[in-house]
Amino acid sequence: MKRNVGRIDAIARIVGGVAIAALALLAATGSVSVPVVSAVGLGVAGVVLIVEGATRRCLLYRVLGIDRCPID
Repeated sequence: MKRNVGRIDAIARIVGGVAIAALALLAATGSVSVPVVSAVGLGVAGVVLIVEGATRRCLLYRVLGIDRCPID
């Protein structure tokens, strides 16, 4: 699968993923009050964003035919 996520979009995904994963960790330790299912969901969402940003590939973009990656 070819890259379809641009450099700035990838950086934003990584930063957002780390923030969401950190929030999930805070929720898991009890520092922030959210339901357990929400903490797990936040963790999964954070990991997905980090992986998408690191690989610069997004399955949803591929399905929708979006290509935000200039020719490298």
